[in-house]
Amino acid sequence: MKHRFVSPVFGLKICGLLASLFVSLGPVVAHAQSEPVAVRFTVQPRTLVTTLVEVAVEQGFFKEEGIEPEMVTVANGPAAVTALASGAVDVATNAPEVFVALASKGHSLKLIAGGAKQLGMLIARPGFEFPKDFPDSVASLKGKKIGVTALSSATQYLTIMMLEKAGLGASDVEFVAVGPTPSQALANHVIDVAFVTGPDVVVSQSLGAKVMVDLHSPDKCPSQLDVCGIGQVGMWATGSWIESNTAIVDKIRRAIAKADVFLHDPANAEKAREVILVQIPADSSDEMKKDYENYALPLLSAAFAPEDLARWIEVDTSAGVISNPLDVATVYAEGTPANEDMVRELASE
Repeated sequence: MKHRFVSPVFGLKICGLLASLFVSLGPVVAHAQSEPVAVRFTVQPRTLVTTLVEVAVEQGFFKEEGIEPEMVTVANGPAAVTALASGAVDVATNAPEVFVALASKGHSLKLIAGGAKQLGMLIARPGFEFPKDFPDSVASLKGKKIGVTALSSATQYLTIMMLEKAGLGASDVEFVAVGPTPSQALANHVIDVAFVTGPDVVVSQSLGAKVMVDLHSPDKCPSQLDVCGIGQVGMWATGSWIESNTAIVDKIRRAIAKADVFLHDPANAEKAREVILVQIPADSSDEMKKDYENYALPLLSAAFAPEDLARWIEVDTSAGVISNPLDVATVYAEGTPANEDMVRELASE
């Protein structure tokens, strides 16, 4: 297994920049049947974005399928799609927005497997007072600073969606790129609220921040929002690479399905806890550890339903990420596991 690093790319005009970088990826070089096939994957360590990929590597599930994985570290979604578009990786993992944006420019990109369900919460800094209920809570953000992982990222587009539901627009707030760990920016009052995912969901609250909108729990999500609890993080590849490597794509899906089933098997509870808790500070309280485990583990999923991707396309169209809706069939690869039953079936093959 190899591991490299790719620098992140930021900017609201990322799609235009990426289009100029896009290259057609040819087939994997033929190998003797006994030799593993090298496949390059983006990873974002110590986040939930690529946990299934990392577990598939650590537990040897890729190796079982005859794949030699190379992990290429990226910082966020824009960096992941840049790596895919430039040919630096074969498979990139993140939320749909950055991939759909490039696909809307005419480039063939398709989802081949899931990674995680909706991760996010909109969280306010300590001391920031806001109305209890949505949409009044979000309407109170006019003129405020909102932290997102990166400009042109899923965190920004989801925030724009909530702003619009509350009668505001992107121009009514100031977006600040704070990277994947906004908890300190919230605690230090650098920003007023942030769209938070992964470990910082519990870290920020331990520092006194408060949840404004919870998108990851369908039972806590405002009824006006319909993206709660659905598939969000997925694994993407170019259409040409998929067509040239159909057997390899099937092997990748099986390895990721095995990682999903492994983590959710009660017999592996201690190992799953170890995998999850490495993402938060080692000196975290027992309460924080339990809170993060309860938040994170249910979100990890190799499934991604086509109707979930269709919903993200609607969100992206509304937010102006793409000008015209895409037919989901053009960006959803045949054979992608749509539900947990399909994941279990793949894992047992």
